[in-house]
Amino acid sequence: MAEQLSKSVLFVCLGNICRSPIAEAVFRKLVTDQKLSDHWRIDSAATSTYEIGNPPDYRGQSCMKKHGIPMNHTARQVLYWNLKVHMCVLCCSGSLTAALFLTGTWAGHQIQEL
Repeated sequence: MAEQLSKSVLFVCLGNICRSPIAEAVFRKLVTDQKLSDHWRIDSAATSTYEIGNPPDYRGQSCMKKHGIPMNHTARQVLYWNLKVHMCVLCCSGSLTAALFLTGTWAGHQIQEL
């Protein structure tokens, strides 16, 4: 049987305390439930520096806890190399896609808007 290649996804939002860490946690749970976590690298980051070092927003944490989805995250900013090492970068709004492009961190076709 051929060895499966690792896949990777990076979720991006403005502060990395609401949308992207929730997307990361939900996707990680889905991958784990399918017993595929050994084949995935899942991460999230911010386009801004506003929230670096902060935990996810309490409302997101409460929602994840209510649905039994583990969330362990500290906000960080997306770096150019993040975009190069992930197969897919999912932006939580069109303005974030533009921000990645305008700041020179655009990595090409693997960036998509949610």
